Amino acid sequence: MPRWLVLVLAAAIAAGGGYELGQMSTQRGVLPLMALLVGAAGVVVMLGDVRAALWSTIGVIALLPFAVVPIHLGLTLTLLEVASIATIGTWFVTLMLHRDQRLATGAPALLIGLLLAETAFAFLIGVTNGYSMTTFHDYGKFLLAVLLVFVVWNVASDLTEARRLMNALLLAGGAAAFLGLVLYAGGASLTFKVLARLIPYGYPSSAIVRYIEDNPAKAMRLTSTSVDPNSFGGLLAVMTVLACAMAIGRHRAISRWVSVPVLGLCGSAALLTFSRGAWVGIAAGIAVLALLRFRWLIVPGALAALAMAAFGLGAEFVHRFWLGITLQDPATKLRLREYENALAIIRDHPFFGVGFGNAPSINQQTGVSSIYLSIGERVGLIGLAIFLITMLVIGLTGLRAWRRRVETPEGEMLLGLLAALSSALTVGVFDHYYFNITFPHMAALFWIICGMILALAAPGRTRRSRASTDGVLRARQDRDLPGRERGNARRPGERASGSGFL
Repeated sequence: MPRWLVLVLAAAIAAGGGYELGQMSTQRGVLPLMALLVGAAGVVVMLGDVRAALWSTIGVIALLPFAVVPIHLGLTLTLLEVASIATIGTWFVTLMLHRDQRLATGAPALLIGLLLAETAFAFLIGVTNGYSMTTFHDYGKFLLAVLLVFVVWNVASDLTEARRLMNALLLAGGAAAFLGLVLYAGGASLTFKVLARLIPYGYPSSAIVRYIEDNPAKAMRLTSTSVDPNSFGGLLAVMTVLACAMAIGRHRAISRWVSVPVLGLCGSAALLTFSRGAWVGIAAGIAVLALLRFRWLIVPGALAALAMAAFGLGAEFVHRFWLGITLQDPATKLRLREYENALAIIRDHPFFGVGFGNAPSINQQTGVSSIYLSIGERVGLIGLAIFLITMLVIGLTGLRAWRRRVETPEGEMLLGLLAALSSALTVGVFDHYYFNITFPHMAALFWIICGMILALAAPGRTRRSRASTDGVLRARQDRDLPGRERGNARRPGERASGSGFL
């Protein structure tokens, strides 16, 4: 983005927030003011570099997904919203000003656009079902989250940028897991004390400390700054699978100094969320890694599971998981009632759903712990079909590209991203956070993963790789030829000179 445009935008931000800054310094103290100034500087940086904007967005997704900007300009914006707008806006301006930048196109782009159009249509036809200003605002944040897929698709255009983006994901996830483990180790008192300080910035003032079945007599659940242990478990499931793929990869696409600690932190934190959906998602992602590439994981994994069962290690986790699969605990029974209710809504409104508000009937209630049933009741079976086809196309695109580049760093990252996507889709069977307008950070994480798959699988990347490979082969062939033959050797397609006929 041109510097003059960045300076103009920075001046506009300063002019618009000057009064609020003065009020904040007198009402809330110096620290919030300093934090806001740092945030404003960050916005200026994001407006100048789309990569920095995208990394900042990932940091907000992992560490402060519900924080709001403490400046009220008619609408309370979240940090994620500001970061997403800055990222998309900077990318769009860059796309317009640089002719060498091209918008990613193809079947996946068409399907994602069609999915967004379907959600917009369902949103409009359901506008009479108890919408509020919050509903409109949340849907706008959801749209921004999905649009990030196109930014990632374009930004991660080469191996260097893809590695940087992967590092940003892993470091942000590891930081969130580390913070959650520290709070968990400090117990309910430390967790409450720290998270209560976020209440003035949009965080909930109730249910700050979470327990199994909301019963303080049972084990506390790790949430970090993500409020909900199940949504945080979904984030950790994706990060754990990504870190595992990078840690066991042969070509070290990402340094093991990053991937191994992140794997330990995210895996441990995921256990302490007591989110069974996250546990199953991690198992599914690692199964994809084992079946497609690392079959040596199967036997050690099975032996470790048997050893844990034999020696009673992790008995509390095993017991909670057993209660879930045998449908014995209240949370699982509640989910079953939600599934029945969602199926009834889909049966009554099969094509376009009921939108993003309340159910039209007082005997029904929207909201279900399944991404697939949630899509079905919100945007109908047509929207669900488009979503499933989109996931199938993205998955097959990534799988075909991975098969062409198995023994490369790009192939390792592709496999890790495909396993992470499989993990997210598995978690989606039991939770709805990846397609929920009140959890836009989870939707953003989901579509960032999809965007990275599409970027690494781009056809242009394959052509560039072949060109560079052909150049290396030609250089080696010329090097191996005797001196006189090396000078007379022709490249493929090069016409012979006149002296060649003498």
